[in-house]
Amino acid sequence: MDKRFIVGMLVSISLALVGLIVIQVVWIHETMELRQEQFSRAVDNALFDVSDVLERTERMGELRRHRTGRRLLVKLDSLRLMEASSMHEDTRLKEEATPLEKPMGIHEGDEVISPSPPAELPSQGSAAGNQPLKHYEEPEHYEEMVTDLVRGILSGQARRAIGQRVDAMLVDSLLITRLAPLGVDGAIPWGVFSGEGVWEDLPGAAKVDTSLLRSSVHRERLFRHDPGGHAHFLHVFVNQTRASRLSGLWPMLVASVLFVIVIALAFVHTIRTIVRQKRISDIRNDLVNNLTHELKTPISTIGLACEALSDPSIPRSEEQVRSYTNMIRDENKRLGALVENVLLSAVQDSGHMVLKPVDLDLHAVIDDVVRSSHLLVSRRNGKVELDTKAEIHHLRGDRIHLTNLLYNLIDNAVKYSETEPRIRITSRNDDQGITLSIADNGIGISRSEQRKIFDRLYRVPTGDLHNAKGFGLGLSYVKNVVDGHGGRITVESTPGQGSTFHIFFPFEHDHTHQGPRRGGR
Repeated sequence: MDKRFIVGMLVSISLALVGLIVIQVVWIHETMELRQEQFSRAVDNALFDVSDVLERTERMGELRRHRTGRRLLVKLDSLRLMEASSMHEDTRLKEEATPLEKPMGIHEGDEVISPSPPAELPSQGSAAGNQPLKHYEEPEHYEEMVTDLVRGILSGQARRAIGQRVDAMLVDSLLITRLAPLGVDGAIPWGVFSGEGVWEDLPGAAKVDTSLLRSSVHRERLFRHDPGGHAHFLHVFVNQTRASRLSGLWPMLVASVLFVIVIALAFVHTIRTIVRQKRISDIRNDLVNNLTHELKTPISTIGLACEALSDPSIPRSEEQVRSYTNMIRDENKRLGALVENVLLSAVQDSGHMVLKPVDLDLHAVIDDVVRSSHLLVSRRNGKVELDTKAEIHHLRGDRIHLTNLLYNLIDNAVKYSETEPRIRITSRNDDQGITLSIADNGIGISRSEQRKIFDRLYRVPTGDLHNAKGFGLGLSYVKNVVDGHGGRITVESTPGQGSTFHIFFPFEHDHTHQGPRRGGR
């Protein structure tokens, strides 16, 4: 897979994911702003209702306290009842009008609202006073009379102080009633300000932060129909909480977050899979190249030796024939080792490493491996030191796999040494088993690489060390053998100072096969 294609795909998916998240955030932000705007509009409407109720309460209270106004209101109610009776003959609605001996409250919904103190009624020079009373006794002039009376009342009320016109308890009650459906609970800060921004100290009103109210955007004019005079405004401070703005959005919000998380996790998994597949592809290509190189050399050597033996024109002494046959035998062993490594890889892939445990002497196995690898070590003028002090060194294990395990570690120690190899093998006992330690003076392994050396097909970078050839299968095989025996393997290493592998084998283990690990050095 082309690297540019992978990078382009990752960038495209990243941009798409970021774009999706940005769209979700913008949508949530705009929705919350819309909720805030709707809340502000609802608060303003509630303030309008409060102002309207205050004005109507004042107007109706003054009308009912005026003798002529009471009589006209009763007659107007009677006319309305007559009209309703003519439209609905099957329904009769009776209402008795009782003369008011004293001011009474007005029923507003289920609340009884106390009227304000009486205002001055129109004088004889007013519009209502200039007309003879009999002029208004005709039914068609009743509403005209009420209008004239209201005009006079408004003119008189506008001259009164605002503190005498606004009932603080009534305002509190109205605000709580109107704002409770909007989610505004508890005491609501409010105040009355003049048109010039001067706060009016109303009787019975709670003390509030006037600077907070003065800056509030929620305000409504009181007594809008006053003929002239000074304007007064009702200021209220309410703040919609984030929870109330999000109420009703939680299902969609949670679903959006979950979808984004799922997509992000899928994206991360896709990236990891692509990177892993790219790495595996590179490793396999490197394996094929190394394998081709490793096979080419012994095949060429065997071919040349065979040609020399079969060519009659080349003189052949007994010593030369022996040299050619030894060369063929050595290269044949080398080919066998290469094939064995490939077969080990196939065994790990199939997951069927079959162990045949027998009672064995681990020290004897170590001696056999050191003796058989003597030629390998001596070619580099190396040396293997033994310090096997474990008193209990008998256990049940697979002799062949344990032999291959030790040979792989010695072979790695030789290959990854820049100088003459120095290998030290020690054994120690504890209460539960035996621990082998194989130390070398090789190039060492960095801490970041130590976590990967048991991955199959992984090879430690060798820098300028070009003689270290392999397929990255050795340590993965070692790890599988140790796991199959119920043991554990760890490594201590410092770059430039060599490595030490510690292998622990328990005395008792059921030898149940452990799944192969993907790794190697």
